[in-house]
Amino acid sequence: MPTVARASRLFCAITFAVVMTPALAGLSSETPEYARAGYLSDCQKFLQVVAEVQAGRQTPKEATPAIKMHLSTFELHRYYLPQSSLGSPEYARCESGVPIAKEIADKGEIELSEDVDEYLAQAQIKHQASPAYKRARSLGFIDVGEIGELDQHAEADGEENLKRLMIRVDSGCGENFRASKYVKPYVIYTVGPWDGNCVKNRNVAVLGGKVAEWGEYIDDEVVYQYVGWKTLPGQDGFPVNIRVVKVVK
Repeated sequence: MPTVARASRLFCAITFAVVMTPALAGLSSETPEYARAGYLSDCQKFLQVVAEVQAGRQTPKEATPAIKMHLSTFELHRYYLPQSSLGSPEYARCESGVPIAKEIADKGEIELSEDVDEYLAQAQIKHQASPAYKRARSLGFIDVGEIGELDQHAEADGEENLKRLMIRVDSGCGENFRASKYVKPYVIYTVGPWDGNCVKNRNVAVLGGKVAEWGEYIDDEVVYQYVGWKTLPGQDGFPVNIRVVKVVK
C-alpha cells in the first residue's frame, strides 16, 4: 500500500545512512599513529555505550546506532594498526569488548525491526480507516495515490498497479500543479522543483477536467484515475512523453 510503502522506504533510507556512512571512510589509508589513536578512541566510545546498556541506562535499541557507527570506524582503524599494537593490553581489552557490543547491536536491530513492523501495522490500520481510503474502495480502487507522486507510485508498485489507485491532489507537491498548456482534449499541468516538495519539474495531462485558464491550479475537488503515458506536443513544439490522468465522474 502507498502509505506503508513510503514509511518503509523512509526507514530503509535512514538505516542505510546510519550503517553505511562511516564505512565510506575506508576509501583512504591511515598512518599507524592515526590508526592507533582512532582505534582507541572508537574502542572507548563503544565500550562506554556497552556499559550504559549493562547498567540499564540504555536499551539495546537505543544503543545500536552508536555501537554500529563506532564499530565500523573501529574496524577500519584496526586494519591499519602497527604490529606493535596487537599485543598490547589496550588491544586485548578492546577486542574482548567487540563480541559483547555486536550482541547488543544484534538485539537492538531486532527491537528496531519489531518497532517498525508495529508502526507500519498501525499506519495501515489508520490509513484504511481514513475517508479517502473508504472512498477509493467504494469507487472500485484498491487504494489511494497522490498526483504529485505518480513516478514514485509507479516505481514502487508498477505501472499497472498505478491504474488501480484513486489519484487525489496531495498537499505536498500535487496542489502546486498549474495549467500550462491546452492540447485538445488535454490540459497539461506543470510544477517546478521549488514548489512544495516536488524536488523536480513534473508534468501531468488531465483528461475530462474542467476548462482551465493558464496558471490556474489543478482541481483538488475531484479524483482522478491514471491512464498511462501519452506523447503530446511540448512547450517548444517538440513531442514529449507525459503521464495522463482522467477525471473520475
